[in-house]
Amino acid sequence: MKNVLKTTANSALGVFGLRIARKLPEPKYWGTGKLSPIEENSREIYEKFYGDRAALEAYYVGDRMAFFKKVVSQCQQHGLQLDGRSVIDVGCGVGYLLQEIGNVYKPATCTGTDFSEEAMAASRERFPSYKFHRHDILHPLPGTFDVIFCTEVLEHIVEPWIALGNLKKALNPGGALVLTVPQGRKDHSNEHINFWSPESWKAFLERECPEAKSVVTKVIEDVFNFAVIQF
Repeated sequence: MKNVLKTTANSALGVFGLRIARKLPEPKYWGTGKLSPIEENSREIYEKFYGDRAALEAYYVGDRMAFFKKVVSQCQQHGLQLDGRSVIDVGCGVGYLLQEIGNVYKPATCTGTDFSEEAMAASRERFPSYKFHRHDILHPLPGTFDVIFCTEVLEHIVEPWIALGNLKKALNPGGALVLTVPQGRKDHSNEHINFWSPESWKAFLERECPEAKSVVTKVIEDVFNFAVIQF
């Protein structure tokens, strides 16, 4: 009888586009069509996402986890030395890139920052041996470092040149920046504000880093733009 009533209720509600569901879908934080790119990059949205442990487990899988290995592999291919050096990942999310760096290299120190305190809480849970601090990339970094990573961050920022300037100021002499952004010709994400083609990415970095000893860029699998900038 209960099943009959439930079926009848579903049929009736179906007229109005409604259904009785046992389980609500996981909340969607980006790309809902209800928010502008600026609104989707609010700290409030990121705090909700990083505070949702189920959403994190669903997000950090597959290609996203493989991405961290690809970044470190590119560092190896470019001969970037991280052993014995101070390393920071700016906009680290949950710290998985630092984990991969630690799997391959032996840095003197590993630090992560993100402007979401919930992200930092999740990072501390997973990687208690690393240091994590809440930080907004549009402000000076907490200290100086030998190698600074900033991956899949600059596309979210209205003033990426200010962010890049803060990264440069936090480098120790002889330091290096490792940066990535999506390949702009293939990127259609609503939460992204900047879209760099491989050509415009290289031009942007060379314009903003005239003092660099070298600016090396490449496209990885036609999915993201990669750069190593040596100072």
